[in-house]
Amino acid sequence: MATAYIECFAGASGDMFLGAWLDAGVQEDRWRKLLQGLALEGYEIRVRRVKKKGIEAVKVDVEAQDCHPHRHLADILAILDRSRLPSEVREKARTAFYLLAEAEGRVHGLSPEQIHFHEVGAVDAIVDIVGAMAGWYLAGMPECFVSPVEVGGGWTDCEHGRVPVPAPATVELLKGFPVYSSGLWGETVTPTGAAIIRALCKPADGLRFAAGMVGYGAGTRELEIANVLRIQLGRQNRQHGPAAATATGANRCFVVETNIDDMNPEWAGYIIPRLLAVGASDAYLVPIVMKKGRPGLQLRVLCTADRLDDVKGEIFKQTSSIGLRYYEIYKEGLDRRIETVNTPYGPVRVKIAFRDGQVLNVAPEYEDCRKLAEEQNVPLKRVYWAAFKEVRWEDLP
Repeated sequence: MATAYIECFAGASGDMFLGAWLDAGVQEDRWRKLLQGLALEGYEIRVRRVKKKGIEAVKVDVEAQDCHPHRHLADILAILDRSRLPSEVREKARTAFYLLAEAEGRVHGLSPEQIHFHEVGAVDAIVDIVGAMAGWYLAGMPECFVSPVEVGGGWTDCEHGRVPVPAPATVELLKGFPVYSSGLWGETVTPTGAAIIRALCKPADGLRFAAGMVGYGAGTRELEIANVLRIQLGRQNRQHGPAAATATGANRCFVVETNIDDMNPEWAGYIIPRLLAVGASDAYLVPIVMKKGRPGLQLRVLCTADRLDDVKGEIFKQTSSIGLRYYEIYKEGLDRRIETVNTPYGPVRVKIAFRDGQVLNVAPEYEDCRKLAEEQNVPLKRVYWAAFKEVRWEDLP
């Protein structure tokens, strides 16, 4: 499937991700139009080309006048929930902010809901995270792998005073990812950048990859090396069977299961989004009958090896379960890309899935069709049919 290799030899920040996606081929006008769905005011985006140690890169600055920069997690999730963003962008952004709140909570001894975001709650930081997820979405939602991360060193000043570099929340977010420091470079990885990495990426150990497009996103500071983030877009070298699953721990997938018969059923709807927020690929509940005829639920979760500990911890934290089982599986996904077709009712995004160049499935996006059906007062199936009709089959691979 489509793959992005993200190289953090000079660290990572939100603005560096924005510039790298744009330089790697994401169309700026489509990206700006998508960000309009965030429905936030009071900011401007400036995009320009710069050079860092002779490397030409894209620099993106989000300039905001934010009267309420201090927000709780619930405030930011409410902004995302009322947005008109594609569901994939919204969920990735939710995941990044939840992970960030969870990391800050571990540092300060608070729950994620109690965390009072300071710098990260400002409009520019919200746009950085949402914009990074929008770039990933418009690049075709590639599977993302990250290189070892340069974390800098020394000290930096924040709302609470002077703290070591990398900042404590950044350390929490990068647990499980290879990191290194080349010296007292200051803060090269911001908490925002680390949250984007954790929400999007897996470690690139053993990655077999052929690059196509390459993009460079520039940071603000001048370092001993070029202060850029590089994103290479291409394809993994295809392997099948056990060899593919064991080539790297990040590619290994697990199913985690537990049976529950003593939990308040009101909690059941809460656990699924929490598991997705900590990196589960999928999660669902199955009704079962347990011993002594008790009705119960089986919770099943699919995750990659690097998210396994987080998933197990979240299950124990959020449910009444006192035990679980997990086992390794093999997983293969079709290559995919998103295209937009214009129907008589409005634009609809269509997901096209293919393997070895052959199209195997075409699916209009439900949320687009639902919204148009309600706005135009027509049956949902009519919007679906119109979207299928507008697909240019002759242009597909």
